[in-house]
Amino acid sequence: MLVLDLFRGHLTADVKKMAEKGKTLLAVILGGLTSQLQPLDVSINKSFKGLMREQWSLWIQRADSNLTPSGRVRKPTIPEVCQWILNAWEGAKIEVVVKSFKKYDISNNLDGSEDEALYEESNNESEESDS
Repeated sequence: MLVLDLFRGHLTADVKKMAEKGKTLLAVILGGLTSQLQPLDVSINKSFKGLMREQWSLWIQRADSNLTPSGRVRKPTIPEVCQWILNAWEGAKIEVVVKSFKKYDISNNLDGSEDEALYEESNNESEESDS
C-alpha cells in the first residue's frame, strides 16, 4: 500500500499504472486530513524540519565560502542538500516512524494482534499537536 495526498502528480495515469504493475494499492488522503492521517506528518516531520533548518543554518554561517563572485549567497548544491537530508534523517528515531505507521493502521498485522496501537497516544504526537 502506498499512502498519498491529493497532489495531482500522485494521481496521474502513469503513477496508477506503475502502482498496478508493482501490485501496490494506492490510498489517497483527502484534503485537509493529511496532518491528521499521514504517519510522518504526525510523528517526525516537525523534528525532521528542525534538523533540516539546523543543517541550513550551519551552511549559511559559512557565508564566506558560500558567496558568488559578486558577493551574494549562492544556492546550495543538490549534493549539499542531499547531505542535509541524510544528516536530518539520521536524527529520526526509527521506532517513532514504525509506531506511527502502526498507529494509523498502515503496517499492522492483518490478524488484529496490533490493533491496540490505534488507541495509543505517543509523546511525539502530542508534541506535534503543540506546534
